[in-house]
Amino acid sequence: MRAPLLTVGALLTILALEGCEGCNDNQVAPKTDEAPAFTNDVGSWLSMAVTPEGKPAIAYYDRTMGALGYAVGTIDKDGQVSWAREEVDSYPDENGLNPGDAGRYASMKITASGQVWIAYQDVGNGTLKYAHKGDGVWDVGVADIGGGAKSDAGYWASLALDASDNPVVAHFDKGKGNLRVARWSGSAFAGAVVAEGEPRTPDTGGTEIPAAVGEYANLVIGSDGTEYIAYYDRAQGSLMLASGKGGTFDTEVVDASGDVGQWPAMLLDGGDLWIAYQDVANQDLRMAHGGSGGWSTELVDSGDHIGADAALFVDGGKTGMVYFDGFQNDMKLARNTGDAWTAEKLTGDQGALGFHNETVKIGDVRYVACYDFTARSVFFAALP
Repeated sequence: MRAPLLTVGALLTILALEGCEGCNDNQVAPKTDEAPAFTNDVGSWLSMAVTPEGKPAIAYYDRTMGALGYAVGTIDKDGQVSWAREEVDSYPDENGLNPGDAGRYASMKITASGQVWIAYQDVGNGTLKYAHKGDGVWDVGVADIGGGAKSDAGYWASLALDASDNPVVAHFDKGKGNLRVARWSGSAFAGAVVAEGEPRTPDTGGTEIPAAVGEYANLVIGSDGTEYIAYYDRAQGSLMLASGKGGTFDTEVVDASGDVGQWPAMLLDGGDLWIAYQDVANQDLRMAHGGSGGWSTELVDSGDHIGADAALFVDGGKTGMVYFDGFQNDMKLARNTGDAWTAEKLTGDQGALGFHNETVKIGDVRYVACYDFTARSVFFAALP
């Protein structure tokens, strides 16, 4: 049964304080009572995972409050979903004081033991932050400040868990134009540069394009501990891949055919990598498939403003993805039939949907979520 459109409503309060690099700011046990519904603009930059109990969980940016929220859903036998909600960072305190603006670029993973890790940007301070929930409390702190003279990092945060369930976060340091990774050591995060770019003067002349590598970073970690980061090199207009272990990375060009590589979504299936990404020049959705034999690329869907915010999955041995149709403001679904890609519209009449798409599988049902720009809330449904 298709789950209904849902609005993530009012949340529970946790005090968030300013922090120092690598330290915890605050530990507060969240309330357990259900808060009444509210009308905040919530759901942008959402990230979705599944709890050990098999429930969907969403971390998201509350645009009204400039804050990070978290919600866990309970799906009943009729497909109806109710949410338990918590305020995580940058909500007003008991005196009504707002500590700042944080929560964009949220990326979340949940361990098998139920510990929640969220990486996100502190917009006001230009840093990468983290929130960790273990034993019923949230710890909030700074994960990386970047390498610029003034912190301007935390863009496109992408969090993955290593074999020990320690979080690793790739992000873009706009202040230096570099791709960085921050790693949890057990007590703190430490950040380091993964890749640096070079500026480029267009072949037709004109203004030099500044170095900027690491936008749209997407990180996955293989079972052997290899870390893979797909990212966009803006100056070169290329889709890039960094891979390595122990903090040492090699970088390679995946696709450099024009201006390509924004919004990469990556999936590791066995020993093969699949990367969905946007052809920026043509506004199309493309797929790169790579392994030990190199890379092959193909067109998945074409049109006007196609291919942003893709989320990849494998069901029944077949690769699929949900993504954004920016011309129609819809969420679309593409599946690989083995010989070709088929694409269909998932939403349409409900409003402007398809922003910040996510997908998880619970039992035999695959669910999708996105930001509903019209309702300024979260859309959550089962795939048909």
